[in-house]
Amino acid sequence: MLKVHLHAGLLAERNAANVLATLDIAYAKQEAFADYVVALTQRQAGEQAPVVLQGYPRWSASLWDLIARGIALSLYRDGKVPSAAKPDRRCAYATRLCGVIEKATRDDSAVLLGSAELFQQGPERGHYTVQLDEDILGRRTGQFAYGCKRLNPLDLLFRALCWALYGQDTPGQRPKLIVPTSINIGGEDQFEVATLQEPARTGFARHLAATQPTAKPAQMARAQDYVQFLMEG
Repeated sequence: MLKVHLHAGLLAERNAANVLATLDIAYAKQEAFADYVVALTQRQAGEQAPVVLQGYPRWSASLWDLIARGIALSLYRDGKVPSAAKPDRRCAYATRLCGVIEKATRDDSAVLLGSAELFQQGPERGHYTVQLDEDILGRRTGQFAYGCKRLNPLDLLFRALCWALYGQDTPGQRPKLIVPTSINIGGEDQFEVATLQEPARTGFARHLAATQPTAKPAQMARAQDYVQFLMEG
């Protein structure tokens, strides 16, 4: 299960007292095209009824892409995301926000998979810089303007993710499943590992290291192993 915390302040300032929202994401169906149950809790609004993000291709894009789509579905349940409001001199704003993605493990300890820092850029209210970091895909940044009469910090994080990932204030096209081209070698379908795009390449390598710890890294891999990775990794 993934847990996302949104905090007032930057990463160094985060604590249990400044949590503004929490997003819990768990599998409803774990397959290559997975279904996710998304449960949102906000400080002011409390718990919302869970929603289901259907048919999302696993290991196909940034984890923040998955998070952005989970937030969009939770906030705008009809699936239609409106354009963001533009700032003016009277708009509500935040000076600093941060978010973290954690993976829950069997011993209940949290493994940090990604982080986001959002801060006001310059003296003008409503002008922000966002910096995303992620376990596999590294760092992305974006700058944008956002303002509204009443601030929803989770919507502000959502817009920040959209600008950093898609260069616009609404989500881009849903990612496609990464499927390698295989060839038959000695009666077995295989593919060249180096042709995989990230994050699938690193994820697949980690899956093989965990499931086949005695095997040496190889240039070619079995297509069946990749199928198992998409279904279970």
